[in-house]
Amino acid sequence: MRNESGWRGKSHSLVQCQPAAVRYLPLCFMTMRIAGAFLALATLVASAQGQTWTPLGPPGGDARTLAADPARPSRLFLGTVDGHIFGSEDSGAHWMLLGRASSRPDAVITAIVVDPRDENVLFASSWTRDSAAGGGVFRSTDSGRTWSGAGLTGQAVRALAMAPSDPNVLVAGTLDGVYRSLDASRSWSRISPEHHEELRNFDSLAVDPHDSNVIYAGTFHLPWKTSDGGRSWHPVHEGMIDDSDVMSLLIDGADSRRIYASACSGIYRSDDNAAQWRKIQGIPYTARRTYAIGQDPKRPDNVYAATSEGLWKTEDGGRTWRRTTPESWVVNSVIVASGNPGKVLIGTEELGVMASEDGGEHFEDSNTGFEHRQILALGLDARRPGRILALLAHASEPLLATEDYGRNWTALGPGLRAEQALGVYAAPDEAWWVSLVRGGLMRYDSGKNRWLQVGRVAGDSLELNSHASRGRSKSESKPLKGSQPLLDVVSDMAFSSNLWYAATPGGLLVSEDQGTTWVHKPVGPLTSLPLQSVRVSANGRQIRVVSMRGLVFSEDAGKSWTWHDLPLMSGGALTLDTLPNDENTLVAIARNGLYISRDAGTTWEQAASGLPSTPVQSFAATGTVFGAAMRTGGLYVSFDSGRTWAHAPGKLADGFFSAVAPSNKPGVIFAASATEGLYEVDWPGLSATDTNPSNRPILQTTDGNTSQSH
Repeated sequence: MRNESGWRGKSHSLVQCQPAAVRYLPLCFMTMRIAGAFLALATLVASAQGQTWTPLGPPGGDARTLAADPARPSRLFLGTVDGHIFGSEDSGAHWMLLGRASSRPDAVITAIVVDPRDENVLFASSWTRDSAAGGGVFRSTDSGRTWSGAGLTGQAVRALAMAPSDPNVLVAGTLDGVYRSLDASRSWSRISPEHHEELRNFDSLAVDPHDSNVIYAGTFHLPWKTSDGGRSWHPVHEGMIDDSDVMSLLIDGADSRRIYASACSGIYRSDDNAAQWRKIQGIPYTARRTYAIGQDPKRPDNVYAATSEGLWKTEDGGRTWRRTTPESWVVNSVIVASGNPGKVLIGTEELGVMASEDGGEHFEDSNTGFEHRQILALGLDARRPGRILALLAHASEPLLATEDYGRNWTALGPGLRAEQALGVYAAPDEAWWVSLVRGGLMRYDSGKNRWLQVGRVAGDSLELNSHASRGRSKSESKPLKGSQPLLDVVSDMAFSSNLWYAATPGGLLVSEDQGTTWVHKPVGPLTSLPLQSVRVSANGRQIRVVSMRGLVFSEDAGKSWTWHDLPLMSGGALTLDTLPNDENTLVAIARNGLYISRDAGTTWEQAASGLPSTPVQSFAATGTVFGAAMRTGGLYVSFDSGRTWAHAPGKLADGFFSAVAPSNKPGVIFAASATEGLYEVDWPGLSATDTNPSNRPILQTTDGNTSQSH
């Protein structure tokens, strides 16, 4: 059983009845491609002067729920763990983000139902990880592009089903009961007893295809049934092991008396309307977390079980089973296309959508357009445009790199896990570097295809020249006598033409041999000033660091230093950004907002006109175009160097962005979504140095609405 919060294990997974280690699939498709034609289709553009969001990938992610249009089986829908709905018109070959059913970014979509009378009408159910906020039922009348609440607001709706015999009848299972609508979600009424000790924590539902009053319901404990529309309920668990969490129910499409149920204790089948259950043998005990059951409508004896250890298949109604995917796959959902013999699609954690053309025997990824990766950190190579490194959460390969703006992504590894990484950097040695949460640095060795821990710190020396020979190559460098491995936590890195800098809690480190050896660099009289951020000019003369005590600047390559303070109301600076072509403009992310100096740090002003007072997650600038991602969500843009701001319109800009970064293209920034991968955000026709207000672009939403920037 589970607790009543409804949260089931790790952040994007389904119920874990018992602890289980999830092993990740090595990506045999190490290079993932996105067709150029579909990139053009997926680019959300409305006009030459409109706001443009171009998805760059990486493809894949967590696919929570799959559903098919009963009238047009090639038309599919996909629900995610953050409320988003994707659609496909070609049996999953291509996907497109349609809209968000719930405005909550932690809304887990549990079911999608298509009205067989009108393909434009969809219903979706959700619950949120914050159990106090719940979820609800949502309705769309435009094929999933826009959604509105359709009842049970605040309820954690774990299951939603439509009566096959009457599409007006919808049944929803929540943590506190079963609800029914007789008018297609316009009104709802509870049909299970209130405060019943057992009739609560519902997780699955099935409605008899011939009689909408016959409803089967699975709870976190055992299954129940009503034959009179909820006036009376009866436990139907004869033959089922006690304390079975019933996660999925399926009524056989060929014989409604036959019902399948998946539970923590295994998969069961009843041939007499749930009066008696018989456990179906064949699936190992460790794979009994069966999240969904699917059936081939053309071959009813072909049944599929989506489990925490791969997809299982039976061709004899459950007498024998065999696994058809790697054990490491966590499969959340499965559907069998009724109009395409042999077509099976599964929604997985981390790998996204996988498709089979031979009845589930072999699978290939089917993620074109489904880009739902959670990016934790982003690294861009300013010297080589289009070269990007993304650190991913919940991914079998956590570090993916592209050399061509996302057309191809390649996994970099092994040797590094996502939870180990703090920041990612593109260093002048043309290698990727990662700072570690527990201290130290790792460098990606492309020859060995591995991440290797590197870097040593020289004793107490403050002068690098006395320990390292100038002109000595990195490969020729030898560990300095008395040096120790670099174990400090590196919170930031910066690079000049000949020196590398690292900000650490123990002070500023500098290297002149491409990170092989480091020495402590005094910041004024302080050799151990705790630092959070460092920036350096290309020629190395200007060095700017952020400490918990304030900002410290040097204009002469570190020979002398001056202190600078933000206004007291800022709460102190966290990071500092400099503009490459404007040495006088500095931007500081502070605890209480964004602060800008236009006189090299002498005076500061808060960026308050149009920008929320909530903390800023990340900042990027390209010329006069500034972008800011807020920690509470939302992307804001300024076209006048941060004097005035506007919320970037459209559904995409309402999301969470772990990082924004400047592009080498005028008026273009990169936005790394916390759920949807990487976007290139462009305002076409805008020059990066254009300060004429009349030239500021019209921000255009994905639904065609426009607004003039401030």
